[in-house]
Amino acid sequence: MRIKRRIEGKTAYYDVYTKDQADHKKLDYVYWKDAEVGEYAITDDNYVALCYARNDYTDKRGQLKTFVKLTCGVGWTTRFTKIIFENNYKYGVYSKTNPKRTWDQEEAGTQRAKKTITAYAQMLLEDGKVNFEALGKIYRPDQKIPVATVRRFLKQKVAKRMVEEKLKEILAKKSISKEFAVDNIVMALKMAEEKGDVNNFLKANDYLMDLLEMKPNKKMITDTIQVDVTKQIADTIAQEDKRLTLQRKSEEHERSE
Repeated sequence: MRIKRRIEGKTAYYDVYTKDQADHKKLDYVYWKDAEVGEYAITDDNYVALCYARNDYTDKRGQLKTFVKLTCGVGWTTRFTKIIFENNYKYGVYSKTNPKRTWDQEEAGTQRAKKTITAYAQMLLEDGKVNFEALGKIYRPDQKIPVATVRRFLKQKVAKRMVEEKLKEILAKKSISKEFAVDNIVMALKMAEEKGDVNNFLKANDYLMDLLEMKPNKKMITDTIQVDVTKQIADTIAQEDKRLTLQRKSEEHERSE
């Protein structure tokens, strides 16, 4: 069969043979982990294709690792790694070791992504101002427009999820948790009885709740009700036993579809 691929900037069709077809054509091939550039190689599910790249890398522990690229799939030459062409063909992906994983899932596991997420979360917590130029230099300084590249990455669902987890992690180290937020609400209620004005306190706590994702998706329904203000609170807010018209905002959870 022939598959369409873009390799090194050029789109072309490449032949992939079954073992029987390769034998019939009398093609010389080796196991893909042993293949050199220009040789035919056989995959773990017995398909034969051309090897177009073989590169050596040194990991953080100083160990040498080799990455082999066939026209029908890629893989590290480690003990348990396999190239299964039929899986690659099923998903139409030939340039990843796991064709089931999307680009953003692959990217989330890189060190550059993790460092960027950490820096981004710290910026949000410090003053809420995000320096995208600095983030671009951390994430992909090799790109023509690093700022645009990092912005695009941070818009991905997986990146947003990573940011949320990192924020929780940083806040937890500062002993700020969901329990902390609940304690603040209880404290706010007590302060309301004593002083009456706790708007700023509640706003700060509301911000923490947002960071911790304690608020479900919801819509606000506003109606008007009459409430009696008790003497204790009225003494600090207005006059005794006045009836106030307040806007009650009730929250109705949206159903997730």
